[in-house]
Amino acid sequence: MSVQKLSRRLIVVLAVCLIIQTAGTQISANLPAPAHADSPLEGNEPSIQDERPFQLPFAEPSGPDTWMLAQPYGNTTGAYYRRHTLYGASGGIHFGLDLSAPCGTEILAIADGVVFAVDGPYGAAPHNLMIDHPQLGYASMYGHLLEAPELVPGQRVEQGEVIALVGDSAEICHRRPHVHLEIRDLKYHARKYNPVALIEADWDSLALTGSSGRSFMRDLAEPRKWQTLYDQPEAWTGGPIVNEFEDTWPFDWSKREPSAVRLASPEEATTTQASTPPAEPLLATPVGRQITRGECCTKPYWSEDSSQVHFVDQPTPDEPLGVWGVDLAQPDTGPRLIEEQLAVYSPDGTLIAFPDRENGLAIVERPGDGQRWEVDTQEHGVSFTPDSQGLIWTAFDEDAPWDTREETIWLADLDGGNTQAVFSARRTNPIDWLSDDELLMVQGYPDTSDVRMFKLSLRDGAETTLREGTRMRGLALSPDKRHLVYYARFESDAAQNGVWLMDLQNPTQAAQKLPFFGTYRWRDDHRLIYVPLDPGSASHDFYEYDVRTGQTRPLFPGGTSLIIANNDWQVSPDGLKIALVAAKGTELDGIWVLGIDHPD
Repeated sequence: MSVQKLSRRLIVVLAVCLIIQTAGTQISANLPAPAHADSPLEGNEPSIQDERPFQLPFAEPSGPDTWMLAQPYGNTTGAYYRRHTLYGASGGIHFGLDLSAPCGTEILAIADGVVFAVDGPYGAAPHNLMIDHPQLGYASMYGHLLEAPELVPGQRVEQGEVIALVGDSAEICHRRPHVHLEIRDLKYHARKYNPVALIEADWDSLALTGSSGRSFMRDLAEPRKWQTLYDQPEAWTGGPIVNEFEDTWPFDWSKREPSAVRLASPEEATTTQASTPPAEPLLATPVGRQITRGECCTKPYWSEDSSQVHFVDQPTPDEPLGVWGVDLAQPDTGPRLIEEQLAVYSPDGTLIAFPDRENGLAIVERPGDGQRWEVDTQEHGVSFTPDSQGLIWTAFDEDAPWDTREETIWLADLDGGNTQAVFSARRTNPIDWLSDDELLMVQGYPDTSDVRMFKLSLRDGAETTLREGTRMRGLALSPDKRHLVYYARFESDAAQNGVWLMDLQNPTQAAQKLPFFGTYRWRDDHRLIYVPLDPGSASHDFYEYDVRTGQTRPLFPGGTSLIIANNDWQVSPDGLKIALVAAKGTELDGIWVLGIDHPD
Protein backbone atom coordinates (compact mmCIF):
# COMPACT_ATOMS: atom_id res chain seq x y z
CA MET A 1 0.00 0.00 0.00
CA SER A 2 1.38 3.41 -0.91
CA VAL A 3 2.19 6.14 1.56
CA GLN A 4 -0.42 8.37 -0.07
CA LYS A 5 -3.21 5.99 0.95
CA LEU A 6 -2.34 5.93 4.65
CA SER A 7 -4.73 7.49 7.13
CA ARG A 8 -4.59 11.26 7.38
CA ARG A 9 -6.49 11.09 10.62
CA LEU A 10 -3.36 9.52 12.19
CA ILE A 11 -1.33 12.29 10.60
CA VAL A 12 -3.35 14.95 12.37
CA VAL A 13 -3.18 13.17 15.71
CA LEU A 14 0.56 12.64 15.44
CA ALA A 15 1.22 16.19 14.32
CA VAL A 16 -0.51 17.71 17.32
CA CYS A 17 0.82 15.16 19.80
CA LEU A 18 4.39 15.56 18.64
CA ILE A 19 4.24 19.33 18.99
CA ILE A 20 2.81 19.12 22.48
CA GLN A 21 4.79 16.07 23.55
CA THR A 22 6.19 16.84 26.41
CA ALA A 23 16.95 -3.16 31.74
CA GLY A 24 16.68 -5.26 34.43
CA THR A 25 14.36 -8.11 35.28
CA GLN A 26 10.95 -7.87 33.70
CA ILE A 27 8.19 -7.87 36.31
CA SER A 28 5.06 -9.94 35.98
CA ALA A 29 2.20 -7.97 34.44
CA ASN A 30 -0.46 -9.77 36.50
CA LEU A 31 -2.36 -8.02 39.21
CA PRO A 32 -0.59 -7.90 42.58
CA ALA A 33 -1.16 -10.07 45.62
CA PRO A 34 0.10 -9.29 49.14
CA ALA A 35 3.82 -9.64 49.73
CA HIS A 36 4.67 -12.23 52.39
CA ALA A 37 8.24 -13.03 51.34
CA ASP A 38 11.25 -12.28 53.52
CA SER A 39 12.53 -9.92 50.87
CA PRO A 40 10.51 -7.69 48.55
CA LEU A 41 12.50 -9.25 45.72
CA GLU A 42 11.58 -12.82 46.64
CA GLY A 43 8.49 -14.94 46.89
CA ASN A 44 5.63 -16.03 44.62
CA GLU A 45 4.79 -14.10 41.49
CA PRO A 46 1.75 -11.81 41.80
CA SER A 47 -1.62 -13.30 40.98
CA ILE A 48 -5.02 -11.89 40.08
CA GLN A 49 -7.19 -10.96 43.04
CA ASP A 50 -10.93 -11.45 43.09
CA GLU A 51 -11.38 -8.80 45.76
CA ARG A 52 -9.99 -5.30 46.11
CA PRO A 53 -9.53 -4.64 49.81
CA PHE A 54 -9.10 -0.85 49.70
CA GLN A 55 -11.57 1.99 49.24
CA LEU A 56 -11.04 5.33 47.52
CA PRO A 57 -9.43 8.08 49.65
CA PHE A 58 -12.31 10.55 49.17
CA ALA A 59 -15.83 10.70 50.55
CA GLU A 60 -17.41 12.49 47.59
CA PRO A 61 -17.94 10.98 44.12
CA SER A 62 -15.66 12.10 41.31
CA GLY A 63 -16.60 15.26 39.46
CA PRO A 64 -15.47 18.78 38.47
CA ASP A 65 -16.26 20.08 41.99
CA THR A 66 -14.59 17.29 43.95
CA TRP A 67 -11.76 15.16 42.51
CA MET A 68 -10.65 13.38 39.32
CA LEU A 69 -8.26 10.70 38.17
CA ALA A 70 -5.04 12.31 36.95
CA GLN A 71 -1.94 10.22 36.15
CA PRO A 72 -2.46 6.47 36.66
CA TYR A 73 0.11 4.04 38.01
CA GLY A 74 2.51 2.45 35.57
CA ASN A 75 4.46 2.92 32.37
CA THR A 76 2.85 6.20 31.32
CA THR A 77 4.45 8.16 28.49
CA GLY A 78 5.30 10.99 30.88
CA ALA A 79 7.09 8.65 33.26
CA TYR A 80 8.93 6.90 30.44
CA TYR A 81 10.59 10.08 29.22
CA ARG A 82 11.82 10.75 32.79
CA ARG A 83 12.60 7.15 33.69
CA HIS A 84 16.23 7.92 34.55
CA THR A 85 15.53 11.09 36.53
CA LEU A 86 12.28 11.77 38.37
CA TYR A 87 11.15 8.12 38.31
CA GLY A 88 14.57 6.45 38.24
CA ALA A 89 14.51 5.55 41.94
CA SER A 90 11.53 3.22 41.47
CA GLY A 91 11.85 1.33 38.24
CA GLY A 92 11.29 4.16 35.78
CA ILE A 93 7.48 4.04 35.97
CA HIS A 94 4.94 6.26 37.69
CA PHE A 95 4.93 4.22 40.90
CA GLY A 96 1.78 5.70 42.42
CA LEU A 97 -1.69 6.91 41.53
CA ASP A 98 -2.36 10.66 41.20
CA LEU A 99 -5.84 11.89 42.12
CA SER A 100 -6.44 15.59 41.50
CA ALA A 101 -8.49 17.54 44.05
CA PRO A 102 -8.59 21.08 45.46
CA CYS A 103 -6.11 21.89 48.19
CA GLY A 104 -7.63 21.17 51.57
CA THR A 105 -9.82 18.28 50.40
CA GLU A 106 -10.05 15.67 53.15
CA ILE A 107 -8.18 12.42 52.50
CA LEU A 108 -9.57 9.22 54.01
CA ALA A 109 -7.73 6.09 55.16
CA ILE A 110 -8.26 3.48 52.46
CA ALA A 111 -8.34 0.65 55.05
CA ASP A 112 -7.93 0.05 58.79
CA GLY A 113 -4.30 0.41 59.77
CA VAL A 114 -1.53 1.66 62.02
CA VAL A 115 0.47 4.82 61.34
CA PHE A 116 4.03 3.91 60.45
CA ALA A 117 5.53 7.35 59.70
CA VAL A 118 4.65 11.01 59.24
CA ASP A 119 6.96 12.88 56.86
CA GLY A 120 9.16 9.84 56.38
CA PRO A 121 11.88 9.52 53.74
CA TYR A 122 9.40 8.87 50.93
CA GLY A 123 9.51 12.08 48.93
CA ALA A 124 6.20 13.50 47.67
CA ALA A 125 6.70 16.96 49.20
CA PRO A 126 5.62 18.93 51.07
CA HIS A 127 4.33 16.22 53.48
CA ASN A 128 3.60 12.49 53.42
CA LEU A 129 2.08 9.74 55.51
CA MET A 130 2.69 5.96 55.62
CA ILE A 131 0.07 3.63 57.12
CA ASP A 132 0.57 -0.12 57.63
CA HIS A 133 -2.30 -2.55 57.01
CA PRO A 134 -1.08 -5.77 58.72
CA GLN A 135 -4.33 -7.63 58.18
CA LEU A 136 -3.96 -7.17 54.43
CA GLY A 137 -0.20 -7.46 53.99
CA TYR A 138 0.21 -3.97 52.50
CA ALA A 139 1.05 -0.40 53.44
CA SER A 140 -0.35 2.80 51.93
CA MET A 141 1.54 6.07 51.38
CA TYR A 142 -0.14 9.44 50.83
CA GLY A 143 2.00 12.22 49.35
CA HIS A 144 1.84 15.94 48.49
CA LEU A 145 -0.15 16.68 51.65
CA LEU A 146 -1.04 20.25 52.53
CA GLU A 147 0.32 19.97 56.08
CA ALA A 148 1.86 17.36 58.34
CA PRO A 149 -0.96 15.07 59.55
CA GLU A 150 -1.78 15.24 63.28
CA LEU A 151 -1.01 11.57 63.70
CA VAL A 152 1.83 9.72 65.44
CA PRO A 153 3.53 6.40 64.68
CA GLY A 154 1.69 3.51 66.29
CA GLN A 155 -1.68 5.31 66.22
CA ARG A 156 -4.57 3.26 64.86
CA VAL A 157 -6.81 4.60 62.11
CA GLU A 158 -10.04 3.22 60.71
CA GLN A 159 -11.06 2.86 57.10
CA GLY A 160 -12.81 6.06 56.01
CA GLU A 161 -11.29 8.19 58.77
CA VAL A 162 -9.96 11.61 57.77
CA ILE A 163 -6.15 11.38 57.97
CA ALA A 164 -4.79 14.27 55.88
CA LEU A 165 -5.54 17.11 53.46
CA VAL A 166 -4.72 17.38 49.76
CA GLY A 167 -1.81 19.67 48.94
CA ASP A 168 0.20 20.60 45.87
CA SER A 169 3.54 19.16 44.75
CA ALA A 170 4.48 22.73 43.75
CA GLU A 171 3.47 23.86 47.28
CA ILE A 172 1.36 26.76 45.97
CA CYS A 173 -2.09 25.13 45.61
CA HIS A 174 -2.94 26.32 42.12
CA ARG A 175 -0.66 24.36 39.79
CA ARG A 176 -0.91 20.65 40.58
CA PRO A 177 -3.12 20.02 43.63
CA HIS A 178 -3.42 16.27 44.05
CA VAL A 179 -2.71 13.33 46.33
CA HIS A 180 -0.07 10.83 45.22
CA LEU A 181 -1.22 7.45 46.55
CA GLU A 182 1.02 4.40 46.70
CA ILE A 183 0.44 0.84 47.88
CA ARG A 184 3.62 -0.86 49.09
CA ASP A 185 4.72 -4.10 50.72
CA LEU A 186 4.22 -4.29 54.48
CA LYS A 187 7.66 -5.44 55.63
CA TYR A 188 10.09 -3.24 53.71
CA HIS A 189 7.89 -0.49 52.25
CA ALA A 190 9.98 -0.87 49.09
CA ARG A 191 7.82 -2.86 46.68
CA LYS A 192 5.23 -0.80 44.75
CA TYR A 193 1.93 -2.30 43.61
CA ASN A 194 -0.67 -0.99 41.19
CA PRO A 195 -3.36 0.75 43.30
CA VAL A 196 -5.94 0.39 40.52
CA ALA A 197 -5.78 -3.38 40.98
CA LEU A 198 -6.36 -3.12 44.74
CA ILE A 199 -8.79 -0.22 45.25
CA GLU A 200 -12.48 -0.87 44.72
CA ALA A 201 -13.64 1.64 42.10
CA ASP A 202 -15.04 1.92 38.59
CA TRP A 203 -11.70 2.87 37.06
CA ASP A 204 -12.69 2.82 33.41
CA SER A 205 -15.49 5.29 34.16
CA LEU A 206 -13.16 7.46 36.24
CA ALA A 207 -10.74 7.46 33.29
CA LEU A 208 -13.34 9.16 31.07
CA THR A 209 -12.43 12.56 32.51
CA GLY A 210 -9.45 14.34 34.01
CA SER A 211 -5.96 14.29 32.58
CA SER A 212 -5.66 13.62 28.87
CA GLY A 213 -2.12 12.21 29.23
CA ARG A 214 -3.05 8.66 30.21
CA SER A 215 -1.43 6.81 27.35
CA PHE A 216 1.05 4.08 28.18
CA MET A 217 4.36 3.85 26.34
CA ARG A 218 4.45 0.91 23.97
CA ASP A 219 7.45 -1.43 23.76
CA LEU A 220 7.66 -2.31 20.07
CA ALA A 221 9.29 -5.63 20.96
CA GLU A 222 5.99 -6.53 22.70
CA PRO A 223 3.43 -3.96 21.55
CA ARG A 224 0.50 -5.39 23.54
CA LYS A 225 2.35 -5.35 26.88
CA TRP A 226 1.34 -2.95 29.68
CA GLN A 227 -1.42 -1.20 27.75
CA THR A 228 -4.26 -1.20 30.31
CA LEU A 229 -4.88 0.44 33.67
CA TYR A 230 -4.68 -2.97 35.35
CA ASP A 231 -1.69 -4.79 33.84
CA GLN A 232 1.06 -2.34 34.79
CA PRO A 233 4.34 -3.70 36.24
CA GLU A 234 5.52 -3.66 39.83
CA ALA A 235 8.57 -1.65 40.84
CA TRP A 236 10.93 -1.41 43.82
CA THR A 237 12.66 1.46 45.52
CA GLY A 238 16.22 1.25 44.20
CA GLY A 239 15.18 -1.52 41.82
CA PRO A 240 15.99 -1.94 38.12
CA ILE A 241 14.52 0.21 35.39
CA VAL A 242 11.71 -1.98 34.03
CA ASN A 243 10.92 0.07 30.90
CA GLU A 244 14.30 0.37 29.19
CA PHE A 245 12.92 -0.33 25.72
CA GLU A 246 14.95 -0.51 22.52
CA ASP A 247 12.18 1.03 20.43
CA THR A 248 8.89 2.62 21.39
CA TRP A 249 5.62 3.95 20.08
CA PRO A 250 5.18 6.87 20.27
CA PHE A 251 8.77 7.31 19.13
CA ASP A 252 11.51 8.14 21.61
CA TRP A 253 13.58 10.76 19.77
CA SER A 254 16.42 10.91 22.29
CA LYS A 255 19.91 9.72 21.40
CA ARG A 256 20.90 6.13 22.20
CA GLU A 257 21.99 2.87 20.55
CA PRO A 258 20.90 2.20 16.95
CA SER A 259 17.21 1.42 16.53
CA ALA A 260 16.11 -2.16 16.03
CA VAL A 261 12.87 -1.14 14.32
CA ARG A 262 12.99 -1.89 10.64
CA LEU A 263 11.68 1.06 8.68
CA ALA A 264 10.64 -0.53 5.42
CA SER A 265 10.18 1.38 2.20
CA PRO A 266 6.61 1.49 0.83
CA GLU A 267 7.60 -0.88 -1.98
CA GLU A 268 8.51 -3.53 0.61
CA ALA A 269 5.20 -3.30 2.45
CA THR A 270 2.83 -6.23 2.04
CA THR A 271 -0.80 -6.86 2.80
CA THR A 272 -0.91 -10.08 4.77
CA GLN A 273 -3.58 -11.50 6.98
CA ALA A 274 -2.82 -12.31 10.60
CA SER A 275 -2.10 -16.03 10.90
CA THR A 276 -3.52 -16.26 14.42
CA PRO A 277 -6.46 -18.67 14.19
CA PRO A 278 -9.76 -17.41 15.57
CA ALA A 279 -10.16 -18.60 19.17
CA GLU A 280 -13.88 -17.81 19.28
CA PRO A 281 -16.44 -16.00 17.14
CA LEU A 282 -16.45 -12.24 17.07
CA LEU A 283 -19.34 -10.79 19.05
CA ALA A 284 -22.11 -8.47 17.97
CA THR A 285 -24.79 -6.35 19.65
CA PRO A 286 -27.78 -4.44 18.23
CA VAL A 287 -25.61 -1.32 17.97
CA GLY A 288 -22.20 -2.65 16.92
CA ARG A 289 -19.78 -5.48 16.51
CA GLN A 290 -16.40 -6.64 17.71
CA ILE A 291 -13.64 -6.49 15.08
CA THR A 292 -10.65 -7.70 17.16
CA ARG A 293 -10.46 -9.96 20.18
CA GLY A 294 -9.07 -9.64 23.67
CA GLU A 295 -5.94 -7.58 24.11
CA CYS A 296 -5.82 -6.34 20.50
CA CYS A 297 -5.38 -3.38 20.35
CA THR A 298 -5.22 -0.03 22.08
CA LYS A 299 -5.18 3.40 20.41
CA PRO A 300 -6.98 2.47 17.17
CA TYR A 301 -7.55 5.16 14.55
CA TRP A 302 -9.57 5.50 11.35
CA SER A 303 -8.49 5.39 7.73
CA GLU A 304 -9.19 8.63 5.88
CA ASP A 305 -12.19 7.16 4.05
CA SER A 306 -13.64 5.66 7.28
CA SER A 307 -13.62 2.17 5.74
CA GLN A 308 -10.93 0.66 8.01
CA VAL A 309 -9.79 0.74 11.62
CA HIS A 310 -5.99 0.78 11.97
CA PHE A 311 -3.68 0.08 14.90
CA VAL A 312 -0.02 -0.65 15.70
CA ASP A 313 0.43 -4.34 16.45
CA GLN A 314 2.44 -7.52 16.04
CA PRO A 315 -0.14 -10.33 16.32
CA THR A 316 2.45 -13.06 16.85
CA PRO A 317 6.27 -13.16 17.13
CA ASP A 318 6.40 -14.64 13.62
CA GLU A 319 4.42 -11.80 12.03
CA PRO A 320 5.61 -8.30 11.18
CA LEU A 321 5.40 -5.33 13.45
CA GLY A 322 3.54 -2.53 11.77
CA VAL A 323 0.21 -0.89 11.10
CA TRP A 324 -2.55 -3.48 10.96
CA GLY A 325 -6.16 -2.87 10.07
CA VAL A 326 -9.63 -4.36 9.76
CA ASP A 327 -11.69 -3.69 6.65
CA LEU A 328 -15.22 -3.02 7.85
CA ALA A 329 -16.64 -4.39 4.60
CA GLN A 330 -15.08 -7.78 5.51
CA PRO A 331 -14.61 -7.72 9.29
CA ASP A 332 -14.70 -11.51 9.63
CA THR A 333 -11.49 -11.85 7.62
CA GLY A 334 -9.65 -10.33 10.57
CA PRO A 335 -6.72 -7.90 10.77
CA ARG A 336 -4.40 -7.46 7.80
CA LEU A 337 -0.98 -5.85 7.63
CA ILE A 338 -1.38 -2.40 6.09
CA GLU A 339 2.14 -1.04 6.39
CA GLU A 340 5.36 -2.15 8.08
CA GLN A 341 6.74 1.35 8.23
CA LEU A 342 6.12 3.25 11.45
CA ALA A 343 6.68 6.94 10.92
CA VAL A 344 5.16 10.38 11.19
CA TYR A 345 3.46 11.23 7.90
CA SER A 346 2.99 14.62 6.31
CA PRO A 347 -0.59 15.80 5.71
CA ASP A 348 -0.32 15.20 1.95
CA GLY A 349 1.11 11.70 2.52
CA THR A 350 4.29 12.26 0.50
CA LEU A 351 6.79 12.61 3.36
CA ILE A 352 7.71 10.67 6.48
CA ALA A 353 9.80 11.40 9.57
CA PHE A 354 11.37 9.04 12.11
CA PRO A 355 14.23 9.21 14.64
CA ASP A 356 17.86 8.32 14.08
CA ARG A 357 18.58 7.55 17.72
CA GLU A 358 22.20 6.63 17.13
CA ASN A 359 22.96 10.24 16.21
CA GLY A 360 20.05 12.00 17.94
CA LEU A 361 18.61 13.34 14.67
CA ALA A 362 15.28 13.33 12.89
CA ILE A 363 15.22 11.70 9.45
CA VAL A 364 12.88 13.24 6.90
CA GLU A 365 12.29 11.14 3.79
CA ARG A 366 10.32 11.40 0.56
CA PRO A 367 9.57 7.74 -0.28
CA GLY A 368 8.54 8.62 -3.83
CA ASP A 369 12.09 9.32 -4.92
CA GLY A 370 14.14 8.24 -1.90
CA GLN A 371 15.28 11.77 -1.04
CA ARG A 372 16.35 11.94 2.61
CA TRP A 373 17.45 14.72 4.98
CA GLU A 374 18.92 14.70 8.49
CA VAL A 375 17.55 17.40 10.79
CA ASP A 376 18.77 18.33 14.27
CA THR A 377 15.62 18.76 16.38
CA GLN A 378 17.56 18.67 19.67
CA GLU A 379 16.28 15.11 20.25
CA HIS A 380 12.64 16.13 20.19
CA GLY A 381 9.77 14.85 18.08
CA VAL A 382 9.14 16.57 14.77
CA SER A 383 5.95 17.04 12.75
CA PHE A 384 5.04 18.64 9.46
CA THR A 385 3.30 21.93 8.91
CA PRO A 386 -0.26 21.63 7.51
CA ASP A 387 0.91 22.49 3.98
CA SER A 388 3.58 19.73 4.16
CA GLN A 389 6.24 22.29 3.22
CA GLY A 390 7.99 22.67 6.58
CA LEU A 391 8.94 21.08 9.89
CA ILE A 392 8.05 22.14 13.40
CA TRP A 393 9.13 20.93 16.84
CA THR A 394 9.19 22.08 20.45
CA ALA A 395 12.50 21.89 22.35
CA PHE A 396 12.79 21.92 26.14
CA ASP A 397 14.61 20.31 29.04
CA GLU A 398 12.80 16.96 29.39
CA ASP A 399 13.68 16.71 33.09
CA ALA A 400 12.63 20.21 34.11
CA PRO A 401 9.21 20.76 35.74
CA TRP A 402 6.58 21.66 33.17
CA ASP A 403 5.56 24.91 34.84
CA THR A 404 9.10 26.33 35.02
CA ARG A 405 10.87 24.96 31.94
CA GLU A 406 11.53 27.13 28.92
CA GLU A 407 9.89 25.81 25.77
CA THR A 408 10.92 26.97 22.31
CA ILE A 409 8.99 26.29 19.09
CA TRP A 410 11.28 25.86 16.08
CA LEU A 411 10.36 26.05 12.40
CA ALA A 412 12.52 24.80 9.51
CA ASP A 413 12.47 23.79 5.87
CA LEU A 414 12.13 20.09 5.07
CA ASP A 415 15.90 19.73 4.79
CA GLY A 416 16.47 21.51 8.12
CA GLY A 417 17.46 24.78 6.48
CA ASN A 418 16.21 28.20 7.55
CA THR A 419 15.78 26.98 11.12
CA GLN A 420 14.32 29.69 13.32
CA ALA A 421 12.85 30.00 16.79
CA VAL A 422 9.34 31.39 16.39
CA PHE A 423 8.22 31.38 20.02
CA SER A 424 9.76 30.84 23.45
CA ALA A 425 8.05 30.96 26.85
CA ARG A 426 7.21 29.01 29.99
CA ARG A 427 3.99 27.13 30.77
CA THR A 428 2.83 27.20 27.15
CA ASN A 429 0.99 24.50 25.20
CA PRO A 430 0.29 24.41 21.46
CA ILE A 431 -3.27 23.09 21.06
CA ASP A 432 -3.92 22.73 17.34
CA TRP A 433 -3.41 24.30 13.93
CA LEU A 434 -5.83 27.07 13.01
CA SER A 435 -4.40 27.45 9.50
CA ASP A 436 -1.24 26.61 7.54
CA ASP A 437 0.81 29.13 9.51
CA GLU A 438 -1.21 29.78 12.66
CA LEU A 439 -1.28 27.89 15.94
CA LEU A 440 -3.80 27.98 18.77
CA MET A 441 -1.83 28.34 22.02
CA VAL A 442 -2.55 28.40 25.76
CA GLN A 443 -0.12 29.96 28.23
CA GLY A 444 -0.30 29.90 32.02
CA TYR A 445 0.55 33.01 34.00
CA PRO A 446 3.26 32.68 36.67
CA ASP A 447 2.12 32.08 40.27
CA THR A 448 -1.55 31.81 39.34
CA SER A 449 -4.04 29.37 37.83
CA ASP A 450 -5.04 31.91 35.16
CA VAL A 451 -4.21 31.36 31.50
CA ARG A 452 -4.18 33.20 28.22
CA MET A 453 -5.43 31.69 24.96
CA PHE A 454 -3.94 33.23 21.84
CA LYS A 455 -3.24 32.75 18.15
CA LEU A 456 0.43 32.57 17.15
CA SER A 457 1.40 33.47 13.60
CA LEU A 458 4.42 31.49 12.43
CA ARG A 459 4.81 33.91 9.59
CA ASP A 460 5.70 36.96 11.69
CA GLY A 461 5.48 35.79 15.33
CA ALA A 462 2.43 37.95 16.04
CA GLU A 463 0.26 36.97 19.02
CA THR A 464 -3.48 37.65 19.12
CA THR A 465 -5.12 37.13 22.52
CA LEU A 466 -8.48 35.36 22.30
CA ARG A 467 -9.35 34.85 25.95
CA GLU A 468 -7.96 35.27 29.45
CA GLY A 469 -9.27 33.52 32.54
CA THR A 470 -9.12 30.33 34.55
CA ARG A 471 -7.24 27.30 33.28
CA MET A 472 -8.93 25.38 30.45
CA ARG A 473 -8.46 21.62 30.12
CA GLY A 474 -9.38 18.99 27.55
CA LEU A 475 -9.37 21.49 24.69
CA ALA A 476 -10.84 20.16 21.45
CA LEU A 477 -11.15 22.20 18.26
CA SER A 478 -14.01 21.56 15.84
CA PRO A 479 -13.08 20.37 12.32
CA ASP A 480 -13.88 23.77 10.81
CA LYS A 481 -11.68 25.48 13.47
CA ARG A 482 -14.54 27.67 14.64
CA HIS A 483 -15.60 26.16 17.96
CA LEU A 484 -13.51 25.13 20.93
CA VAL A 485 -14.79 22.92 23.73
CA TYR A 486 -12.99 22.59 27.07
CA TYR A 487 -13.71 21.95 30.73
CA ALA A 488 -12.98 23.75 34.00
CA ARG A 489 -12.69 22.13 37.42
CA PHE A 490 -12.16 22.89 41.11
CA GLU A 491 -13.00 26.59 40.77
CA SER A 492 -13.96 28.49 43.95
CA ASP A 493 -17.14 29.48 42.13
CA ALA A 494 -18.71 26.08 41.45
CA ALA A 495 -20.79 27.58 38.65
CA GLN A 496 -17.59 27.86 36.62
CA ASN A 497 -16.96 24.11 36.76
CA GLY A 498 -18.11 22.06 33.79
CA VAL A 499 -17.80 21.77 30.01
CA TRP A 500 -17.72 25.00 28.03
CA LEU A 501 -18.07 26.00 24.36
CA MET A 502 -16.26 28.97 22.84
CA ASP A 503 -16.86 30.55 19.42
CA LEU A 504 -13.42 31.51 18.07
CA GLN A 505 -15.00 33.70 15.42
CA ASN A 506 -16.48 35.77 18.24
CA PRO A 507 -13.85 35.50 21.00
CA THR A 508 -15.31 38.41 22.99
CA GLN A 509 -18.61 36.56 23.31
CA ALA A 510 -19.02 34.74 26.62
CA ALA A 511 -18.35 31.01 26.58
CA GLN A 512 -21.44 28.79 26.84
CA LYS A 513 -21.73 26.16 29.55
CA LEU A 514 -22.88 22.83 28.13
CA PRO A 515 -25.45 20.59 29.85
CA PHE A 516 -23.19 17.61 30.46
CA PHE A 517 -19.88 16.57 31.98
CA GLY A 518 -17.82 13.71 30.66
CA THR A 519 -15.62 12.73 27.73
CA TYR A 520 -16.25 14.25 24.29
CA ARG A 521 -15.18 14.17 20.63
CA TRP A 522 -16.34 16.23 17.64
CA ARG A 523 -18.57 14.38 15.15
CA ASP A 524 -18.57 17.21 12.60
CA ASP A 525 -18.40 21.01 12.56
CA HIS A 526 -21.38 21.46 14.89
CA ARG A 527 -22.02 18.15 16.67
CA LEU A 528 -20.29 16.79 19.75
CA ILE A 529 -20.48 13.17 20.83
CA TYR A 530 -20.05 12.64 24.56
CA VAL A 531 -20.20 9.98 27.28
CA PRO A 532 -21.34 11.27 30.69
CA LEU A 533 -19.20 10.68 33.77
CA ASP A 534 -21.30 8.18 35.72
CA PRO A 535 -19.15 5.80 37.83
CA GLY A 536 -20.91 2.55 38.52
CA SER A 537 -23.01 2.64 35.35
CA ALA A 538 -23.64 -0.70 33.65
CA SER A 539 -22.40 0.59 30.29
CA HIS A 540 -20.91 3.67 28.68
CA ASP A 541 -23.56 5.27 26.51
CA PHE A 542 -23.12 7.92 23.83
CA TYR A 543 -25.05 11.15 23.36
CA GLU A 544 -24.93 13.88 20.75
CA TYR A 545 -25.04 17.61 21.42
CA ASP A 546 -25.76 20.07 18.59
CA VAL A 547 -24.03 23.41 19.21
CA ARG A 548 -26.39 25.19 16.80
CA THR A 549 -29.67 24.12 18.37
CA GLY A 550 -28.59 23.23 21.91
CA GLN A 551 -30.38 19.89 21.56
CA THR A 552 -29.15 16.63 23.11
CA ARG A 553 -30.15 13.12 22.08
CA PRO A 554 -28.99 9.58 22.85
CA LEU A 555 -27.25 7.93 19.92
CA PHE A 556 -28.20 4.43 21.08
CA PRO A 557 -31.43 4.67 23.13
CA GLY A 558 -31.17 1.04 24.21
CA GLY A 559 -27.60 1.49 25.48
CA THR A 560 -24.38 -0.01 24.19
CA SER A 561 -23.77 -2.76 26.81
CA LEU A 562 -20.09 -1.83 26.52
CA ILE A 563 -17.46 -0.25 28.78
CA ILE A 564 -14.78 1.91 27.16
CA ALA A 565 -11.28 1.00 28.35
CA ASN A 566 -9.23 3.99 29.52
CA ASN A 567 -11.22 6.52 27.44
CA ASP A 568 -9.93 4.91 24.22
CA TRP A 569 -12.47 5.78 21.48
CA GLN A 570 -12.58 7.71 18.20
CA VAL A 571 -15.27 8.98 15.83
CA SER A 572 -14.77 8.16 12.13
CA PRO A 573 -14.01 11.03 9.70
CA ASP A 574 -17.42 10.63 8.04
CA GLY A 575 -19.14 10.88 11.44
CA LEU A 576 -21.02 7.62 10.97
CA LYS A 577 -19.08 5.24 13.22
CA ILE A 578 -17.36 5.01 16.58
CA ALA A 579 -14.38 2.75 17.24
CA LEU A 580 -13.67 1.91 20.88
CA VAL A 581 -11.51 -0.41 22.93
CA ALA A 582 -13.79 -2.32 25.26
CA ALA A 583 -13.10 -3.44 28.81
CA LYS A 584 -14.41 -6.66 30.30
CA GLY A 585 -13.64 -6.46 34.00
CA THR A 586 -9.89 -6.01 34.28
CA GLU A 587 -9.24 -7.37 30.78
CA LEU A 588 -9.54 -5.88 27.33
CA ASP A 589 -12.36 -7.09 25.09
CA GLY A 590 -11.01 -6.06 21.70
CA ILE A 591 -11.99 -3.22 19.40
CA TRP A 592 -15.67 -2.59 18.71
CA VAL A 593 -17.27 -0.49 15.99
CA LEU A 594 -20.68 1.13 16.53
CA GLY A 595 -22.72 2.52 13.65
CA ILE A 596 -24.39 5.94 13.98
CA ASP A 597 -27.29 7.23 11.92
CA HIS A 598 -26.49 9.67 9.13
CA PRO A 599 -26.20 13.31 10.27
CA ASP A 600 -28.87 15.70 9.04
